Amino acid sequence: MTQGTIEAGRAFGADLVVHTTDHPTGLLTAVALGVPVLEVGNRVSWSSRDGSFRIGRNFYDDTEMSLELRAQLGIPDGRPEVIARIDPRPPSMGGLVADEPDAVDGLPWWPMRFVPFNGGSAVPGWAMQRQERPRIGVTLGTVVPVMSGTSSLSVVVEALGEFDADVVLAGREADLADVAPLPDNVRAVGFLPLSAFLPTSSLLVHHGGSGTTAAALHYGVPQLVLPAFADNPMSAERVVDRGVGLSHDPTAVDVETVRSAVRKLLDEPAFGDAAREVSAEMATQPSPAAVLERALAAFPG
Repeated sequence: MTQGTIEAGRAFGADLVVHTTDHPTGLLTAVALGVPVLEVGNRVSWSSRDGSFRIGRNFYDDTEMSLELRAQLGIPDGRPEVIARIDPRPPSMGGLVADEPDAVDGLPWWPMRFVPFNGGSAVPGWAMQRQERPRIGVTLGTVVPVMSGTSSLSVVVEALGEFDADVVLAGREADLADVAPLPDNVRAVGFLPLSAFLPTSSLLVHHGGSGTTAAALHYGVPQLVLPAFADNPMSAERVVDRGVGLSHDPTAVDVETVRSAVRKLLDEPAFGDAAREVSAEMATQPSPAAVLERALAAFPG
């Protein structure tokens, strides 16, 4: 992957590399190309700004693997110049209101608005129309069904079958095989982008992926998170702490627990109010385009 990225960067004459904190391919590519970087933190769950998260984790020194890649690909020693580190989280969920220096090395941190991109698709007309009854989105993403199965999805679908609501089930057809037959109020839509139906949704039930969590925040939609693994539990914790949703262990969830949580999220206005507050807060942050313009102005190629 690193070699392919380097070759691609050389092919189109890259002046800047943007990479996430925990993926060293971007860092090594920038060294190989001799260009600066923008480093981007996680969308919801964590950032290397977070003192408690940074303890015991080394994001910035060479590892055995990166040293081997340098040797194999002829990448020189050293690190690229870092224009800034970007925190794309809402301020009330760990993000930034304004620039601040890193507490450890003094490099600048800049805020940035999260803007969801879930792929392109032909959007069906029903997805853009608000209904009189609630619309509830459900997804476990792409990785969770493969790694952990779909038992929690079956529980969620059964629980939602009793609600007077339109349920939009987003997932691969193969992942939904064990969930069938679907209740009459559940519509399986494949991988219809979340941004196609979240603007008209009242609730999203999901696995806690950072992109999924952030997309619901962007659209001001309350969430029920059934966190699977990796950083999913951290996303769920931020959702609960901010009051924009609820969470439950997917290995111990049952139909009545889901029904109770969904009723609470739909009936109590505090969750929707908090979700809309976060959405409005995100809208005040600099856009990715503005951040990129700023970076290029700070380090013209």
